Order: sequence, then C-alpha cells, then structure tokens
Amino acid sequence: MSDNGNGSSQAAAASSQTFFSFQESNPSASDSECVAKCNEIIEQYRRQENAKADSILALREILLESSSIREGGSLPEALAVYVSILDAFDRSVERAGIRGNGLEYQTQGQEEEGRVSPSRENFQEVEKGLRRQRDGSESSDEDEPAVKRVRGQLNTSKFPWHQKRVSAIATLALDIKQTFEQLERFSVDPKGVVRDILSTPGCPPFPPEQWLNIVQWKVVDLGKVLEAAHSTDLEPKQTHIIDDKVELSFRAKKPSAGILSASDHNIAFTKYINALTFVFPQRWEEYTSWNAHMSGLFHAFETSRHYRVIEYDKAVRTLVSLQRHIHLTDHSAFGELQYTFLSSFGVGPDSSESSLRGGGKSDRSGTGGK
Repeated sequence: MSDNGNGSSQAAAASSQTFFSFQESNPSASDSECVAKCNEIIEQYRRQENAKADSILALREILLESSSIREGGSLPEALAVYVSILDAFDRSVERAGIRGNGLEYQTQGQEEEGRVSPSRENFQEVEKGLRRQRDGSESSDEDEPAVKRVRGQLNTSKFPWHQKRVSAIATLALDIKQTFEQLERFSVDPKGVVRDILSTPGCPPFPPEQWLNIVQWKVVDLGKVLEAAHSTDLEPKQTHIIDDKVELSFRAKKPSAGILSASDHNIAFTKYINALTFVFPQRWEEYTSWNAHMSGLFHAFETSRHYRVIEYDKAVRTLVSLQRHIHLTDHSAFGELQYTFLSSFGVGPDSSESSLRGGGKSDRSGTGGK
C-alpha cells in the first residue's frame, strides 16, 4: 500500500468497500492490531458488505503490514488461515440453504472457525485470484467450480429426488430425523468419528469395526461382538520371516462361531444397545423394546428352533439399516419376514418347503449367524 495521500485515494477509488490503510508514522503494525483488523474484514464479509475477492485483498494488505510478516513470517500461511474461515462460512451458508433455514448459517460459521485447517490448494486458488486482480482482470464464474472441487462437497440439492427426500424426512418421527442429521455429519469422515468415540472416556467396549458399522447405520455382526467379549487376544498380529530377508506380517482372525442360543443373543445385543445408544441416544427405548420382543420369541419357540429367531432378528435389522425411516418396533413392516423365518410354511431356514426341496434333510443344528 502507498504511504502518500494519492495512493490512499487510489485504493479507495478501486473499491467501494471499507479497507484499512496505514499512515507513514506507523509503517509496521503490531500483530494484535492486524488480528483485530482482519477480524473486522471477516465480520464485514459475514454481513455481506464486501465481496470475497475484495475481502481477501484487504486481508493480504493488512497482513503485509504485520510486524511478524515483515520479520520473515509466512504470508501464505497467515492468509490461508483467514481464507479458510471465509470458506467455512460459505459452506455453512450452503448447508443452511439446503435445509431451508437461512438463519442457521451464522452460528454454524462461527462454530467451524476453530475446526477448519488451511490447505495449500485453497491458497493456490487465492494466489490465482490475487494475480488476476493485479493484472486488472476480473474473476469469472468459471473459477467457482474449481473452488467447489477443492472443498470436495456434493451438491445434493440438484438431484431430482432431493425435494421428495426433504419432504419425507420432515414427516418422520423426531428420533429418526435426528438420526438422519447425525448420519449426514458422520458421513464426512466415518473413521474419524470412530477414532473420536474410542478416545472418549466411558466409551462402551465394542469391536472397532463394529463401531464403524454403527456410525454408518449398517448391520452389526452380533457374532463378532460376542467373540470380542470373550477374546483375550490383545494383539492378533503374526509375523513370519522368510530367508532372513523377507518378513510377512498379518493379522490372524479366528472364525466367528456366531450366535447359537438365546443367551448368546441377549449378551451380544445388550452390548450392541450400549454402543448404539452411545452414538444415537434417542433410539434407546426402541432397541430395548426390540430386545424384550426377541426374548419373548425365544420363550415361544423350543430351543431347537431358536436359530429361526436369530435369523429373523438379523433379517429385520438388515431391513431397518436399508430402510432408515422405520423403527425396529414397527412390527407391521416385518410381516413377510415373520412368515419367511418364523413360520414352518416360509422359505427361511428349516421350513417345510426348504426341507422338501432339500430332499427331506433333518433339522439343522443351531448354527445361527450374526
């Protein structure tokens, strides 16, 4: 920026927005002064008083006067931090538009300021914009898709079924709508969600790979849950050395015996409820009611037929994982599965039809699955 009055006049004429200029008596501003001025530029952008390109240019000019930058600090890194804040605000506005709530973007943008990390790709886009500004060329709409690709976002509002999805979710029960919102947040980084769960004090003991199934709303393998509960192996990795040169390392997994009895199912499902409601506390009543329903079915069937109940439970949970808008307690939605797995006339395991097709094989022993 120019130190004389003519330079200040030219800068003011170049943009109708409010920017900061430094007087000759203060050629190097303190870091606290620069931070305050940069924060003011951010607030002006949030109030839609300045365009994004103008805001970035103003931030750059302010940072150039910082004592830290003048003493050898990295201008790109400092600028990238503020650019990432602007990007975070833009993303929150986009999400607010999709949800149909234009007021939500303000708090979301503030919450994301401390979480967004600056990226080299974002800074490169900023540098291109700055070069265009210096060359006197205006930014074009062709640059916007590139910025969106850097962000890695998927604009679902353009899908033909988007409005139907929004309308359908709006009519769902409150606990299911909350689940949809959580799953949308978790889908950004499911493994990162699991790492955060495992690092949380008081986290229920549960196999890590099954935690991943929970945060993605997939079917949990109760057989592996039961196996992990009885396992004493802390490190199942095995190492083999070949010719003193090649070392092979792999994890040895023992085959899961599965759920074989009502007792197995109750133990595994209780652990499943503790883990699931740690992530989705609003579903506690639903899953405890389903577990009580399963106990009643186990009592209604003789022991040699318990594997039917186990298969029925797995089939119902699979359907609920695919059709996220229904509860486990919506028993009317599982009429076909009841006939398939619990009726002797169904096509499930050990039904009369399957026995005839199989040549009159004897009843299978309890080799229930997951």
